[in-house]
Amino acid sequence: LGWVLNKEEFRDALRLRYGWQIPNIPVVCVCGKKNSVDHTLICKNGGYLIFRHNKIRDTNAAFLREVCHDVRTEPELIPIDSSQTVQGNTEERARLDISARGLWGPFQKTMFDVRIFHPNADTYKDRDIKSVYTQHENIMKRDYEQRVIQVEKCSFTPLVYSTSGGMAPHAQAFHKRIAELIAEKTNEEYRDVISIMRVKLSFALLKSVL
Repeated sequence: LGWVLNKEEFRDALRLRYGWQIPNIPVVCVCGKKNSVDHTLICKNGGYLIFRHNKIRDTNAAFLREVCHDVRTEPELIPIDSSQTVQGNTEERARLDISARGLWGPFQKTMFDVRIFHPNADTYKDRDIKSVYTQHENIMKRDYEQRVIQVEKCSFTPLVYSTSGGMAPHAQAFHKRIAELIAEKTNEEYRDVISIMRVKLSFALLKSVL
C-alpha cells in the first residue's frame, strides 16, 4: 500500500517534520549548487519534481475513481480554432492532469490541474503561506480556466499543495467533496473517510520526498 517506512526513512521523515539536518547528504548537488534539504525539494535534476507531481495526481485520480465516472489522467484539451479567442494557455496539444464526471454535479465534467510548491524556497520563505496558495491558484486559473469553460464546456479546479502537507482552498473543497461522496456511497463516517484520505496524501508526499 506504500504506507510503510523503513528505519532510515522514518528517521528522515522525523527530521523533515521538525526541520532537523539530515546527515550524509552530498555537499554539492549534481546541478552544481550547494546542497541542502530545501534545495533537494526544488532542484529540477533527477526527475523528482515530476515524480512527486505524478504521485499526487495519481492519488487524486484514485480518489475520484471511487465515486466518479470517466476518470482520465493527462487528458488532451480540444484544439482552439480560429473563431475562438481565449486567454491563457493556447497550445495545440495542451494537457491537464485529470478529468472526471460527477464530482460537483451529476454528469458534470471537471478538469483538474495539480501543482506542488516548497514553502521554504527563497521565493516564498518571507511570505504569508495563504498568499502563496492564492497566487498559485490564480496562476492556474489564468492559464486554463477560460479555455476549459469556453472550449471544453466544463469546469476547472486547481489543486495546489505544499511539500509540508498543506493545501489551498480549492484542494480542500475538492477533498471534502470526495469524502462526502465516498461516505455516502459506503455508509462510512465522513470523519473516517477524510482521515484516511489525508493519510494517503501525506504518505504520497512523504514517499516522493524521502
